Amino acid sequence: MSTDRKSIPVSLPQGLVEELDELVDEGKFGSRSEALRYGARLVAREAQQKRMHERTGDAAEQDIEDRLERKRVR
Repeated sequence: MSTDRKSIPVSLPQGLVEELDELVDEGKFGSRSEALRYGARLVAREAQQKRMHERTGDAAEQDIEDRLERKRVR
């Protein structure tokens, strides 16, 4: 095992295990572990994009408030 990876125990419903095995059998992934790593990356990327979107929205909202405040002061 590579030093940049950590092994973690995972429990999955039987149906999901069967789906993973089918993906491996079809050649979409080399192993269950590869499929699970792919899924984990997707989840992490989605969470990162959501956080980025929220920060961008917060920054835009603050920019609008700042501009409105500058107009009121004049």
